Amino acid sequence: MGGQSSVLLACAVVGLLWATVGLVLLVTRLLRSRAARTDLEVTAVRDGWDDWPQETAAPPAGLESDSIELLRQGLWSGELEVRRAAVSALGELAARSDLAIDGLIEALAERRDAPARIAMQLDRVAPRADARLVPLLGHPESVVRCYAARLLSRSDSAQLRHVLELSDDPSPRVRVAALRALESTSAISALKTSLRRLDDPHPRVRAQACRTASAISPTSAAGFVAPALRDESWEVRQAAQTALVRAGSRAVVDAVVPLLDDDDPETRSLAETILQEIGETPERSTHRSIAFETRP
Repeated sequence: MGGQSSVLLACAVVGLLWATVGLVLLVTRLLRSRAARTDLEVTAVRDGWDDWPQETAAPPAGLESDSIELLRQGLWSGELEVRRAAVSALGELAARSDLAIDGLIEALAERRDAPARIAMQLDRVAPRADARLVPLLGHPESVVRCYAARLLSRSDSAQLRHVLELSDDPSPRVRVAALRALESTSAISALKTSLRRLDDPHPRVRAQACRTASAISPTSAAGFVAPALRDESWEVRQAAQTALVRAGSRAVVDAVVPLLDDDDPETRSLAETILQEIGETPERSTHRSIAFETRP
């Protein structure tokens, strides 16, 4: 009976949470529908009411605040289904309520649901959550720091310093997330950070460093990324190859040609493939006297 009682209680709380959200949405629609009158009705009303409200953007603040507070309480339920329902409902309300965003930040910080599910809801309101995410960059759990860094990927330069600091995080997963976030900026400090991480002890970080450095400045990064074609990790080699092909500049040719004489046959093969894919076909086997045909 104890188990059945728990299930019934969970169902009741979930139903209450969704009923609250439904009520909020219903009130919103009803208030907005008052503005959706026909031209004739609007004209008739305006004859006596020049200041008739044309649209109401949200339900009364008190009703919405009470609903969000109830949902935030639901985050602390002992039932996973209740917590997930609360996260989903807060995500629906976050588009117009900072209180709902605060609830989602709390859920992520306290791991009240899978971090990926909470991050998905926060991503819908990026970058409005940026200022609230910054404290999570120092969270004791690496998974929380990782998702906080990912969510800052659309952030402006005001948050750049925090992301740069995460590139030195003890967790390779967080370092990868920080480097990925830096792809969207053109700051010199971001380029220097990504180039420094080409020597990271973890292969996944080195691979992301190749992608990030090339995304920030394909020409400047080519000479630093090309040596990664010799990396002991095949994941890093592939990342370097993809980054150099996408860059496709003269700087890439200059950086890759010397590798045609590398002692490692796999490195030589990757160098030849890159040159062919960017439209430069070597006619001879050594770069000392190499000639190139530019494909039309």
